[in-house]
Amino acid sequence: MKLATKTLTLINEEQRLTHIDRVWELLEEGYQDVKGGLFFNSKEDLLNTTSQWKVIISNKKIIAVTIYKAKKGLKLVAMTASKQIEEKKIAIKALIKLIKKDLKTCWMELSEAAERFVMKFAGNYTVKNSLVAQIIDKEITLSADGVHYYRTIKNINKEKILLGTPAFN
Repeated sequence: MKLATKTLTLINEEQRLTHIDRVWELLEEGYQDVKGGLFFNSKEDLLNTTSQWKVIISNKKIIAVTIYKAKKGLKLVAMTASKQIEEKKIAIKALIKLIKKDLKTCWMELSEAAERFVMKFAGNYTVKNSLVAQIIDKEITLSADGVHYYRTIKNINKEKILLGTPAFN
């Protein structure tokens, strides 16, 4: 039996508060093996510093989420899918579909497992590293490959790549 999914876009605080506990649970689980961990310090921080969430629902349960900030357009700042055996496969498939669509209208900085995951299906959305400093307004060190760069996040020097369609205004 194939489970159907639906994606809800949550843009106001009331909508996000309704789903904060499940979203936070998924994010904590998804970022437990990431160097530096989850960028958000608390549920309140997540609510107060983001502008939009997309939640993927299957069988009346949130199984994946993408989190966005309003920066040079819409910046995808966190994503995760359920690691529960019965949900993982459909969650990842739905997350891939959502990110492929979002690359046309938003942008993201990736590293580690997130980079490996998205690069499998990203297409031609890689931004040259020579443009990154003006997009993110942060100090970076360029990599010789023309696409990667290094920047310090939570006192950790991370190799990153920027994908998507940032606004240059």
